[in-house]
Amino acid sequence: MTNFDLAKRNAPQHPAPKSEAAHYILLADAAKAGVEPLNTFTGDEQEPGPVLATITAQAASLWTAVDASLSVPTVRVYCADPNSPYAQAARETRIQHSGDQLTVTVPSIPAPPQTVHHGNTYISGSGSTFTVASTGDRHISSSGVTFTSSTGGSIINGHQGVEVELLLPSGSGLRSTTSSGSVRTVGHLTAAKINAASGSVRLESVGRAEIQAASGSVRIGNVTERANVNAASGSVKVTQHSGHYARVLAASGSVTFTVAAEASGTVDVHAASGSVTLHGSHRSDMTITATALSGTVRRR
Repeated sequence: MTNFDLAKRNAPQHPAPKSEAAHYILLADAAKAGVEPLNTFTGDEQEPGPVLATITAQAASLWTAVDASLSVPTVRVYCADPNSPYAQAARETRIQHSGDQLTVTVPSIPAPPQTVHHGNTYISGSGSTFTVASTGDRHISSSGVTFTSSTGGSIINGHQGVEVELLLPSGSGLRSTTSSGSVRTVGHLTAAKINAASGSVRLESVGRAEIQAASGSVRIGNVTERANVNAASGSVKVTQHSGHYARVLAASGSVTFTVAAEASGTVDVHAASGSVTLHGSHRSDMTITATALSGTVRRR
């Protein structure tokens, strides 16, 4: 991202309503199930304000919330299986906060191939992520497998994986690199740069977004400035774009994009294999382009 500046500390923010802050306390599936975090961190109260949170993890799900009531970041790292190698990774996660920088690094833990039995689903082997949301038998063999159930959570090589929960002050940004695991955000992020090799991405609201998703869907609730989304395998949905620039490329998957009345500038949407649906695209004051090499384009 060419401009990843954090919101200035005296600049207007997009805070979440305080009435919503309470439900941010428990984001991770493990937390909701009553599991205690294996690693916790609270930022330095002598250095309050928004932060750029940089997260690096090979196999972990990331949950992030922006909370207007916070002055410093809070990090909690979970693993529902305390005897797994992923629990050890959770305990050894490195967390640092200095000025407007927060860094979280989850160590890589190699695990031997195992068989996972989840309902009628069997996965054996170890390397890709598979999402199974339907009933019936599934037999998948690979290496380093991550299984994501339809109800959320993940099982990695037969173990519950790592979940990282971030609570950030208003005006904060997120930069994450994950090999396997989903990314979820609640509240408004000033900027987000997400590189997800395998796993879905869900952003509730963001100013500037740059997303690279190799395998997994991308959902953004609201873009207030600009967005650049590249999805290799998975659908893309932007519920509302009210910014001045957006570019979406989907190699294999459909795109649904809504242009808000406040939007301006340019919107460029392309799907190689999949349909494109544009809402609010009949605008003479904007440059809006949409193509689908193998699929239909619908303008509404």
